[in-house]
Amino acid sequence: MTVQPQYLPTPVPTPPPHHSMAASASLLSKKKQPQPPYLPNRYDYQPTHADLFQIQFGPEGEEFGSCLRAQKPFKRGDTLCPIRNTLPGVKAYSSVQVLPDPPVSSESASTSTSERRHIELNSDLLYVNHSCDPNVVFDVNGREAHVGEEDESGRWEGRWRVRAEKDIAVGEILTFAYFSTEWDMDQPFSCLCGTERCIRTIKGAKDIDQAVLDGYFVNDHIKVMKQAQAKATQ
Repeated sequence: MTVQPQYLPTPVPTPPPHHSMAASASLLSKKKQPQPPYLPNRYDYQPTHADLFQIQFGPEGEEFGSCLRAQKPFKRGDTLCPIRNTLPGVKAYSSVQVLPDPPVSSESASTSTSERRHIELNSDLLYVNHSCDPNVVFDVNGREAHVGEEDESGRWEGRWRVRAEKDIAVGEILTFAYFSTEWDMDQPFSCLCGTERCIRTIKGAKDIDQAVLDGYFVNDHIKVMKQAQAKATQ
């Protein structure tokens, strides 16, 4: 029987070998969270993208030390997969933000305030953890790929997609920068990714200087919110 923790921590990168799994991050606040709609367990796990990546589960009782490992190599710029079959979400540790939240006045007139602003990935992509020096990006500009939709080029331009920021080897852990999608993290945490680019405290793009964000891929909704933030402080 899998023991579910009372508090579900924000997923964090698997630490370097000299760190223990328990020390991989420190939550700045604990908050009881609803269980995401997709949360597989090690006993009956069926990969959602079997040829591309698979979950490596953390130790028994520490499932949120789990990660996602590549099952094939990728070159920088490759699209790993489209992001689709998602579910409507709310701001939570497991969700991904896809539009400004709260809405901003500069949004396109075609964007309805009732549109989904957060999604649940509903797949193994849930296990792509944070790093301040990520090897993939979650590009949620454009629209979600439709069920059954194909792209012969394999690039999925204009659709939500996961794209390689670096060359990725077989077995490598996949990571992305949470602040590239999240404005204000539901569960801020102290990052111990151990990279030279580590920002230390991950609260969301709202609390990161524009000069730092300029060194990363960030989604259009984050750019819009940073512009509104800068305008409000003038």
